[in-house]
Amino acid sequence: MKLLLSDKHVKVVLINIFGGITRCDDVAKGLIEAFKMIDINMPIVIRLTGTNETEGRELLKGTKFNVAHTMGEAGKMAVELASKC
Repeated sequence: MKLLLSDKHVKVVLINIFGGITRCDDVAKGLIEAFKMIDINMPIVIRLTGTNETEGRELLKGTKFNVAHTMGEAGKMAVELASKC
């Protein structure tokens, strides 16, 4: 992630998670903890779907992440955010 975020051509990061065996709430907790260690200055869009997706999205409320419910919504959100950079 540090390498990706250091690329000057990257304007937004879209993380798409399909939680089957891996629960989306665990992924959300991991993302929150991981990004505490990484200084970011670009938008991050996260789409969670699968096991415990509602709980995962709840955990991400109030964070710096932009949360999408569908892949289409995530794509549109990423494009809009990238155009503002």
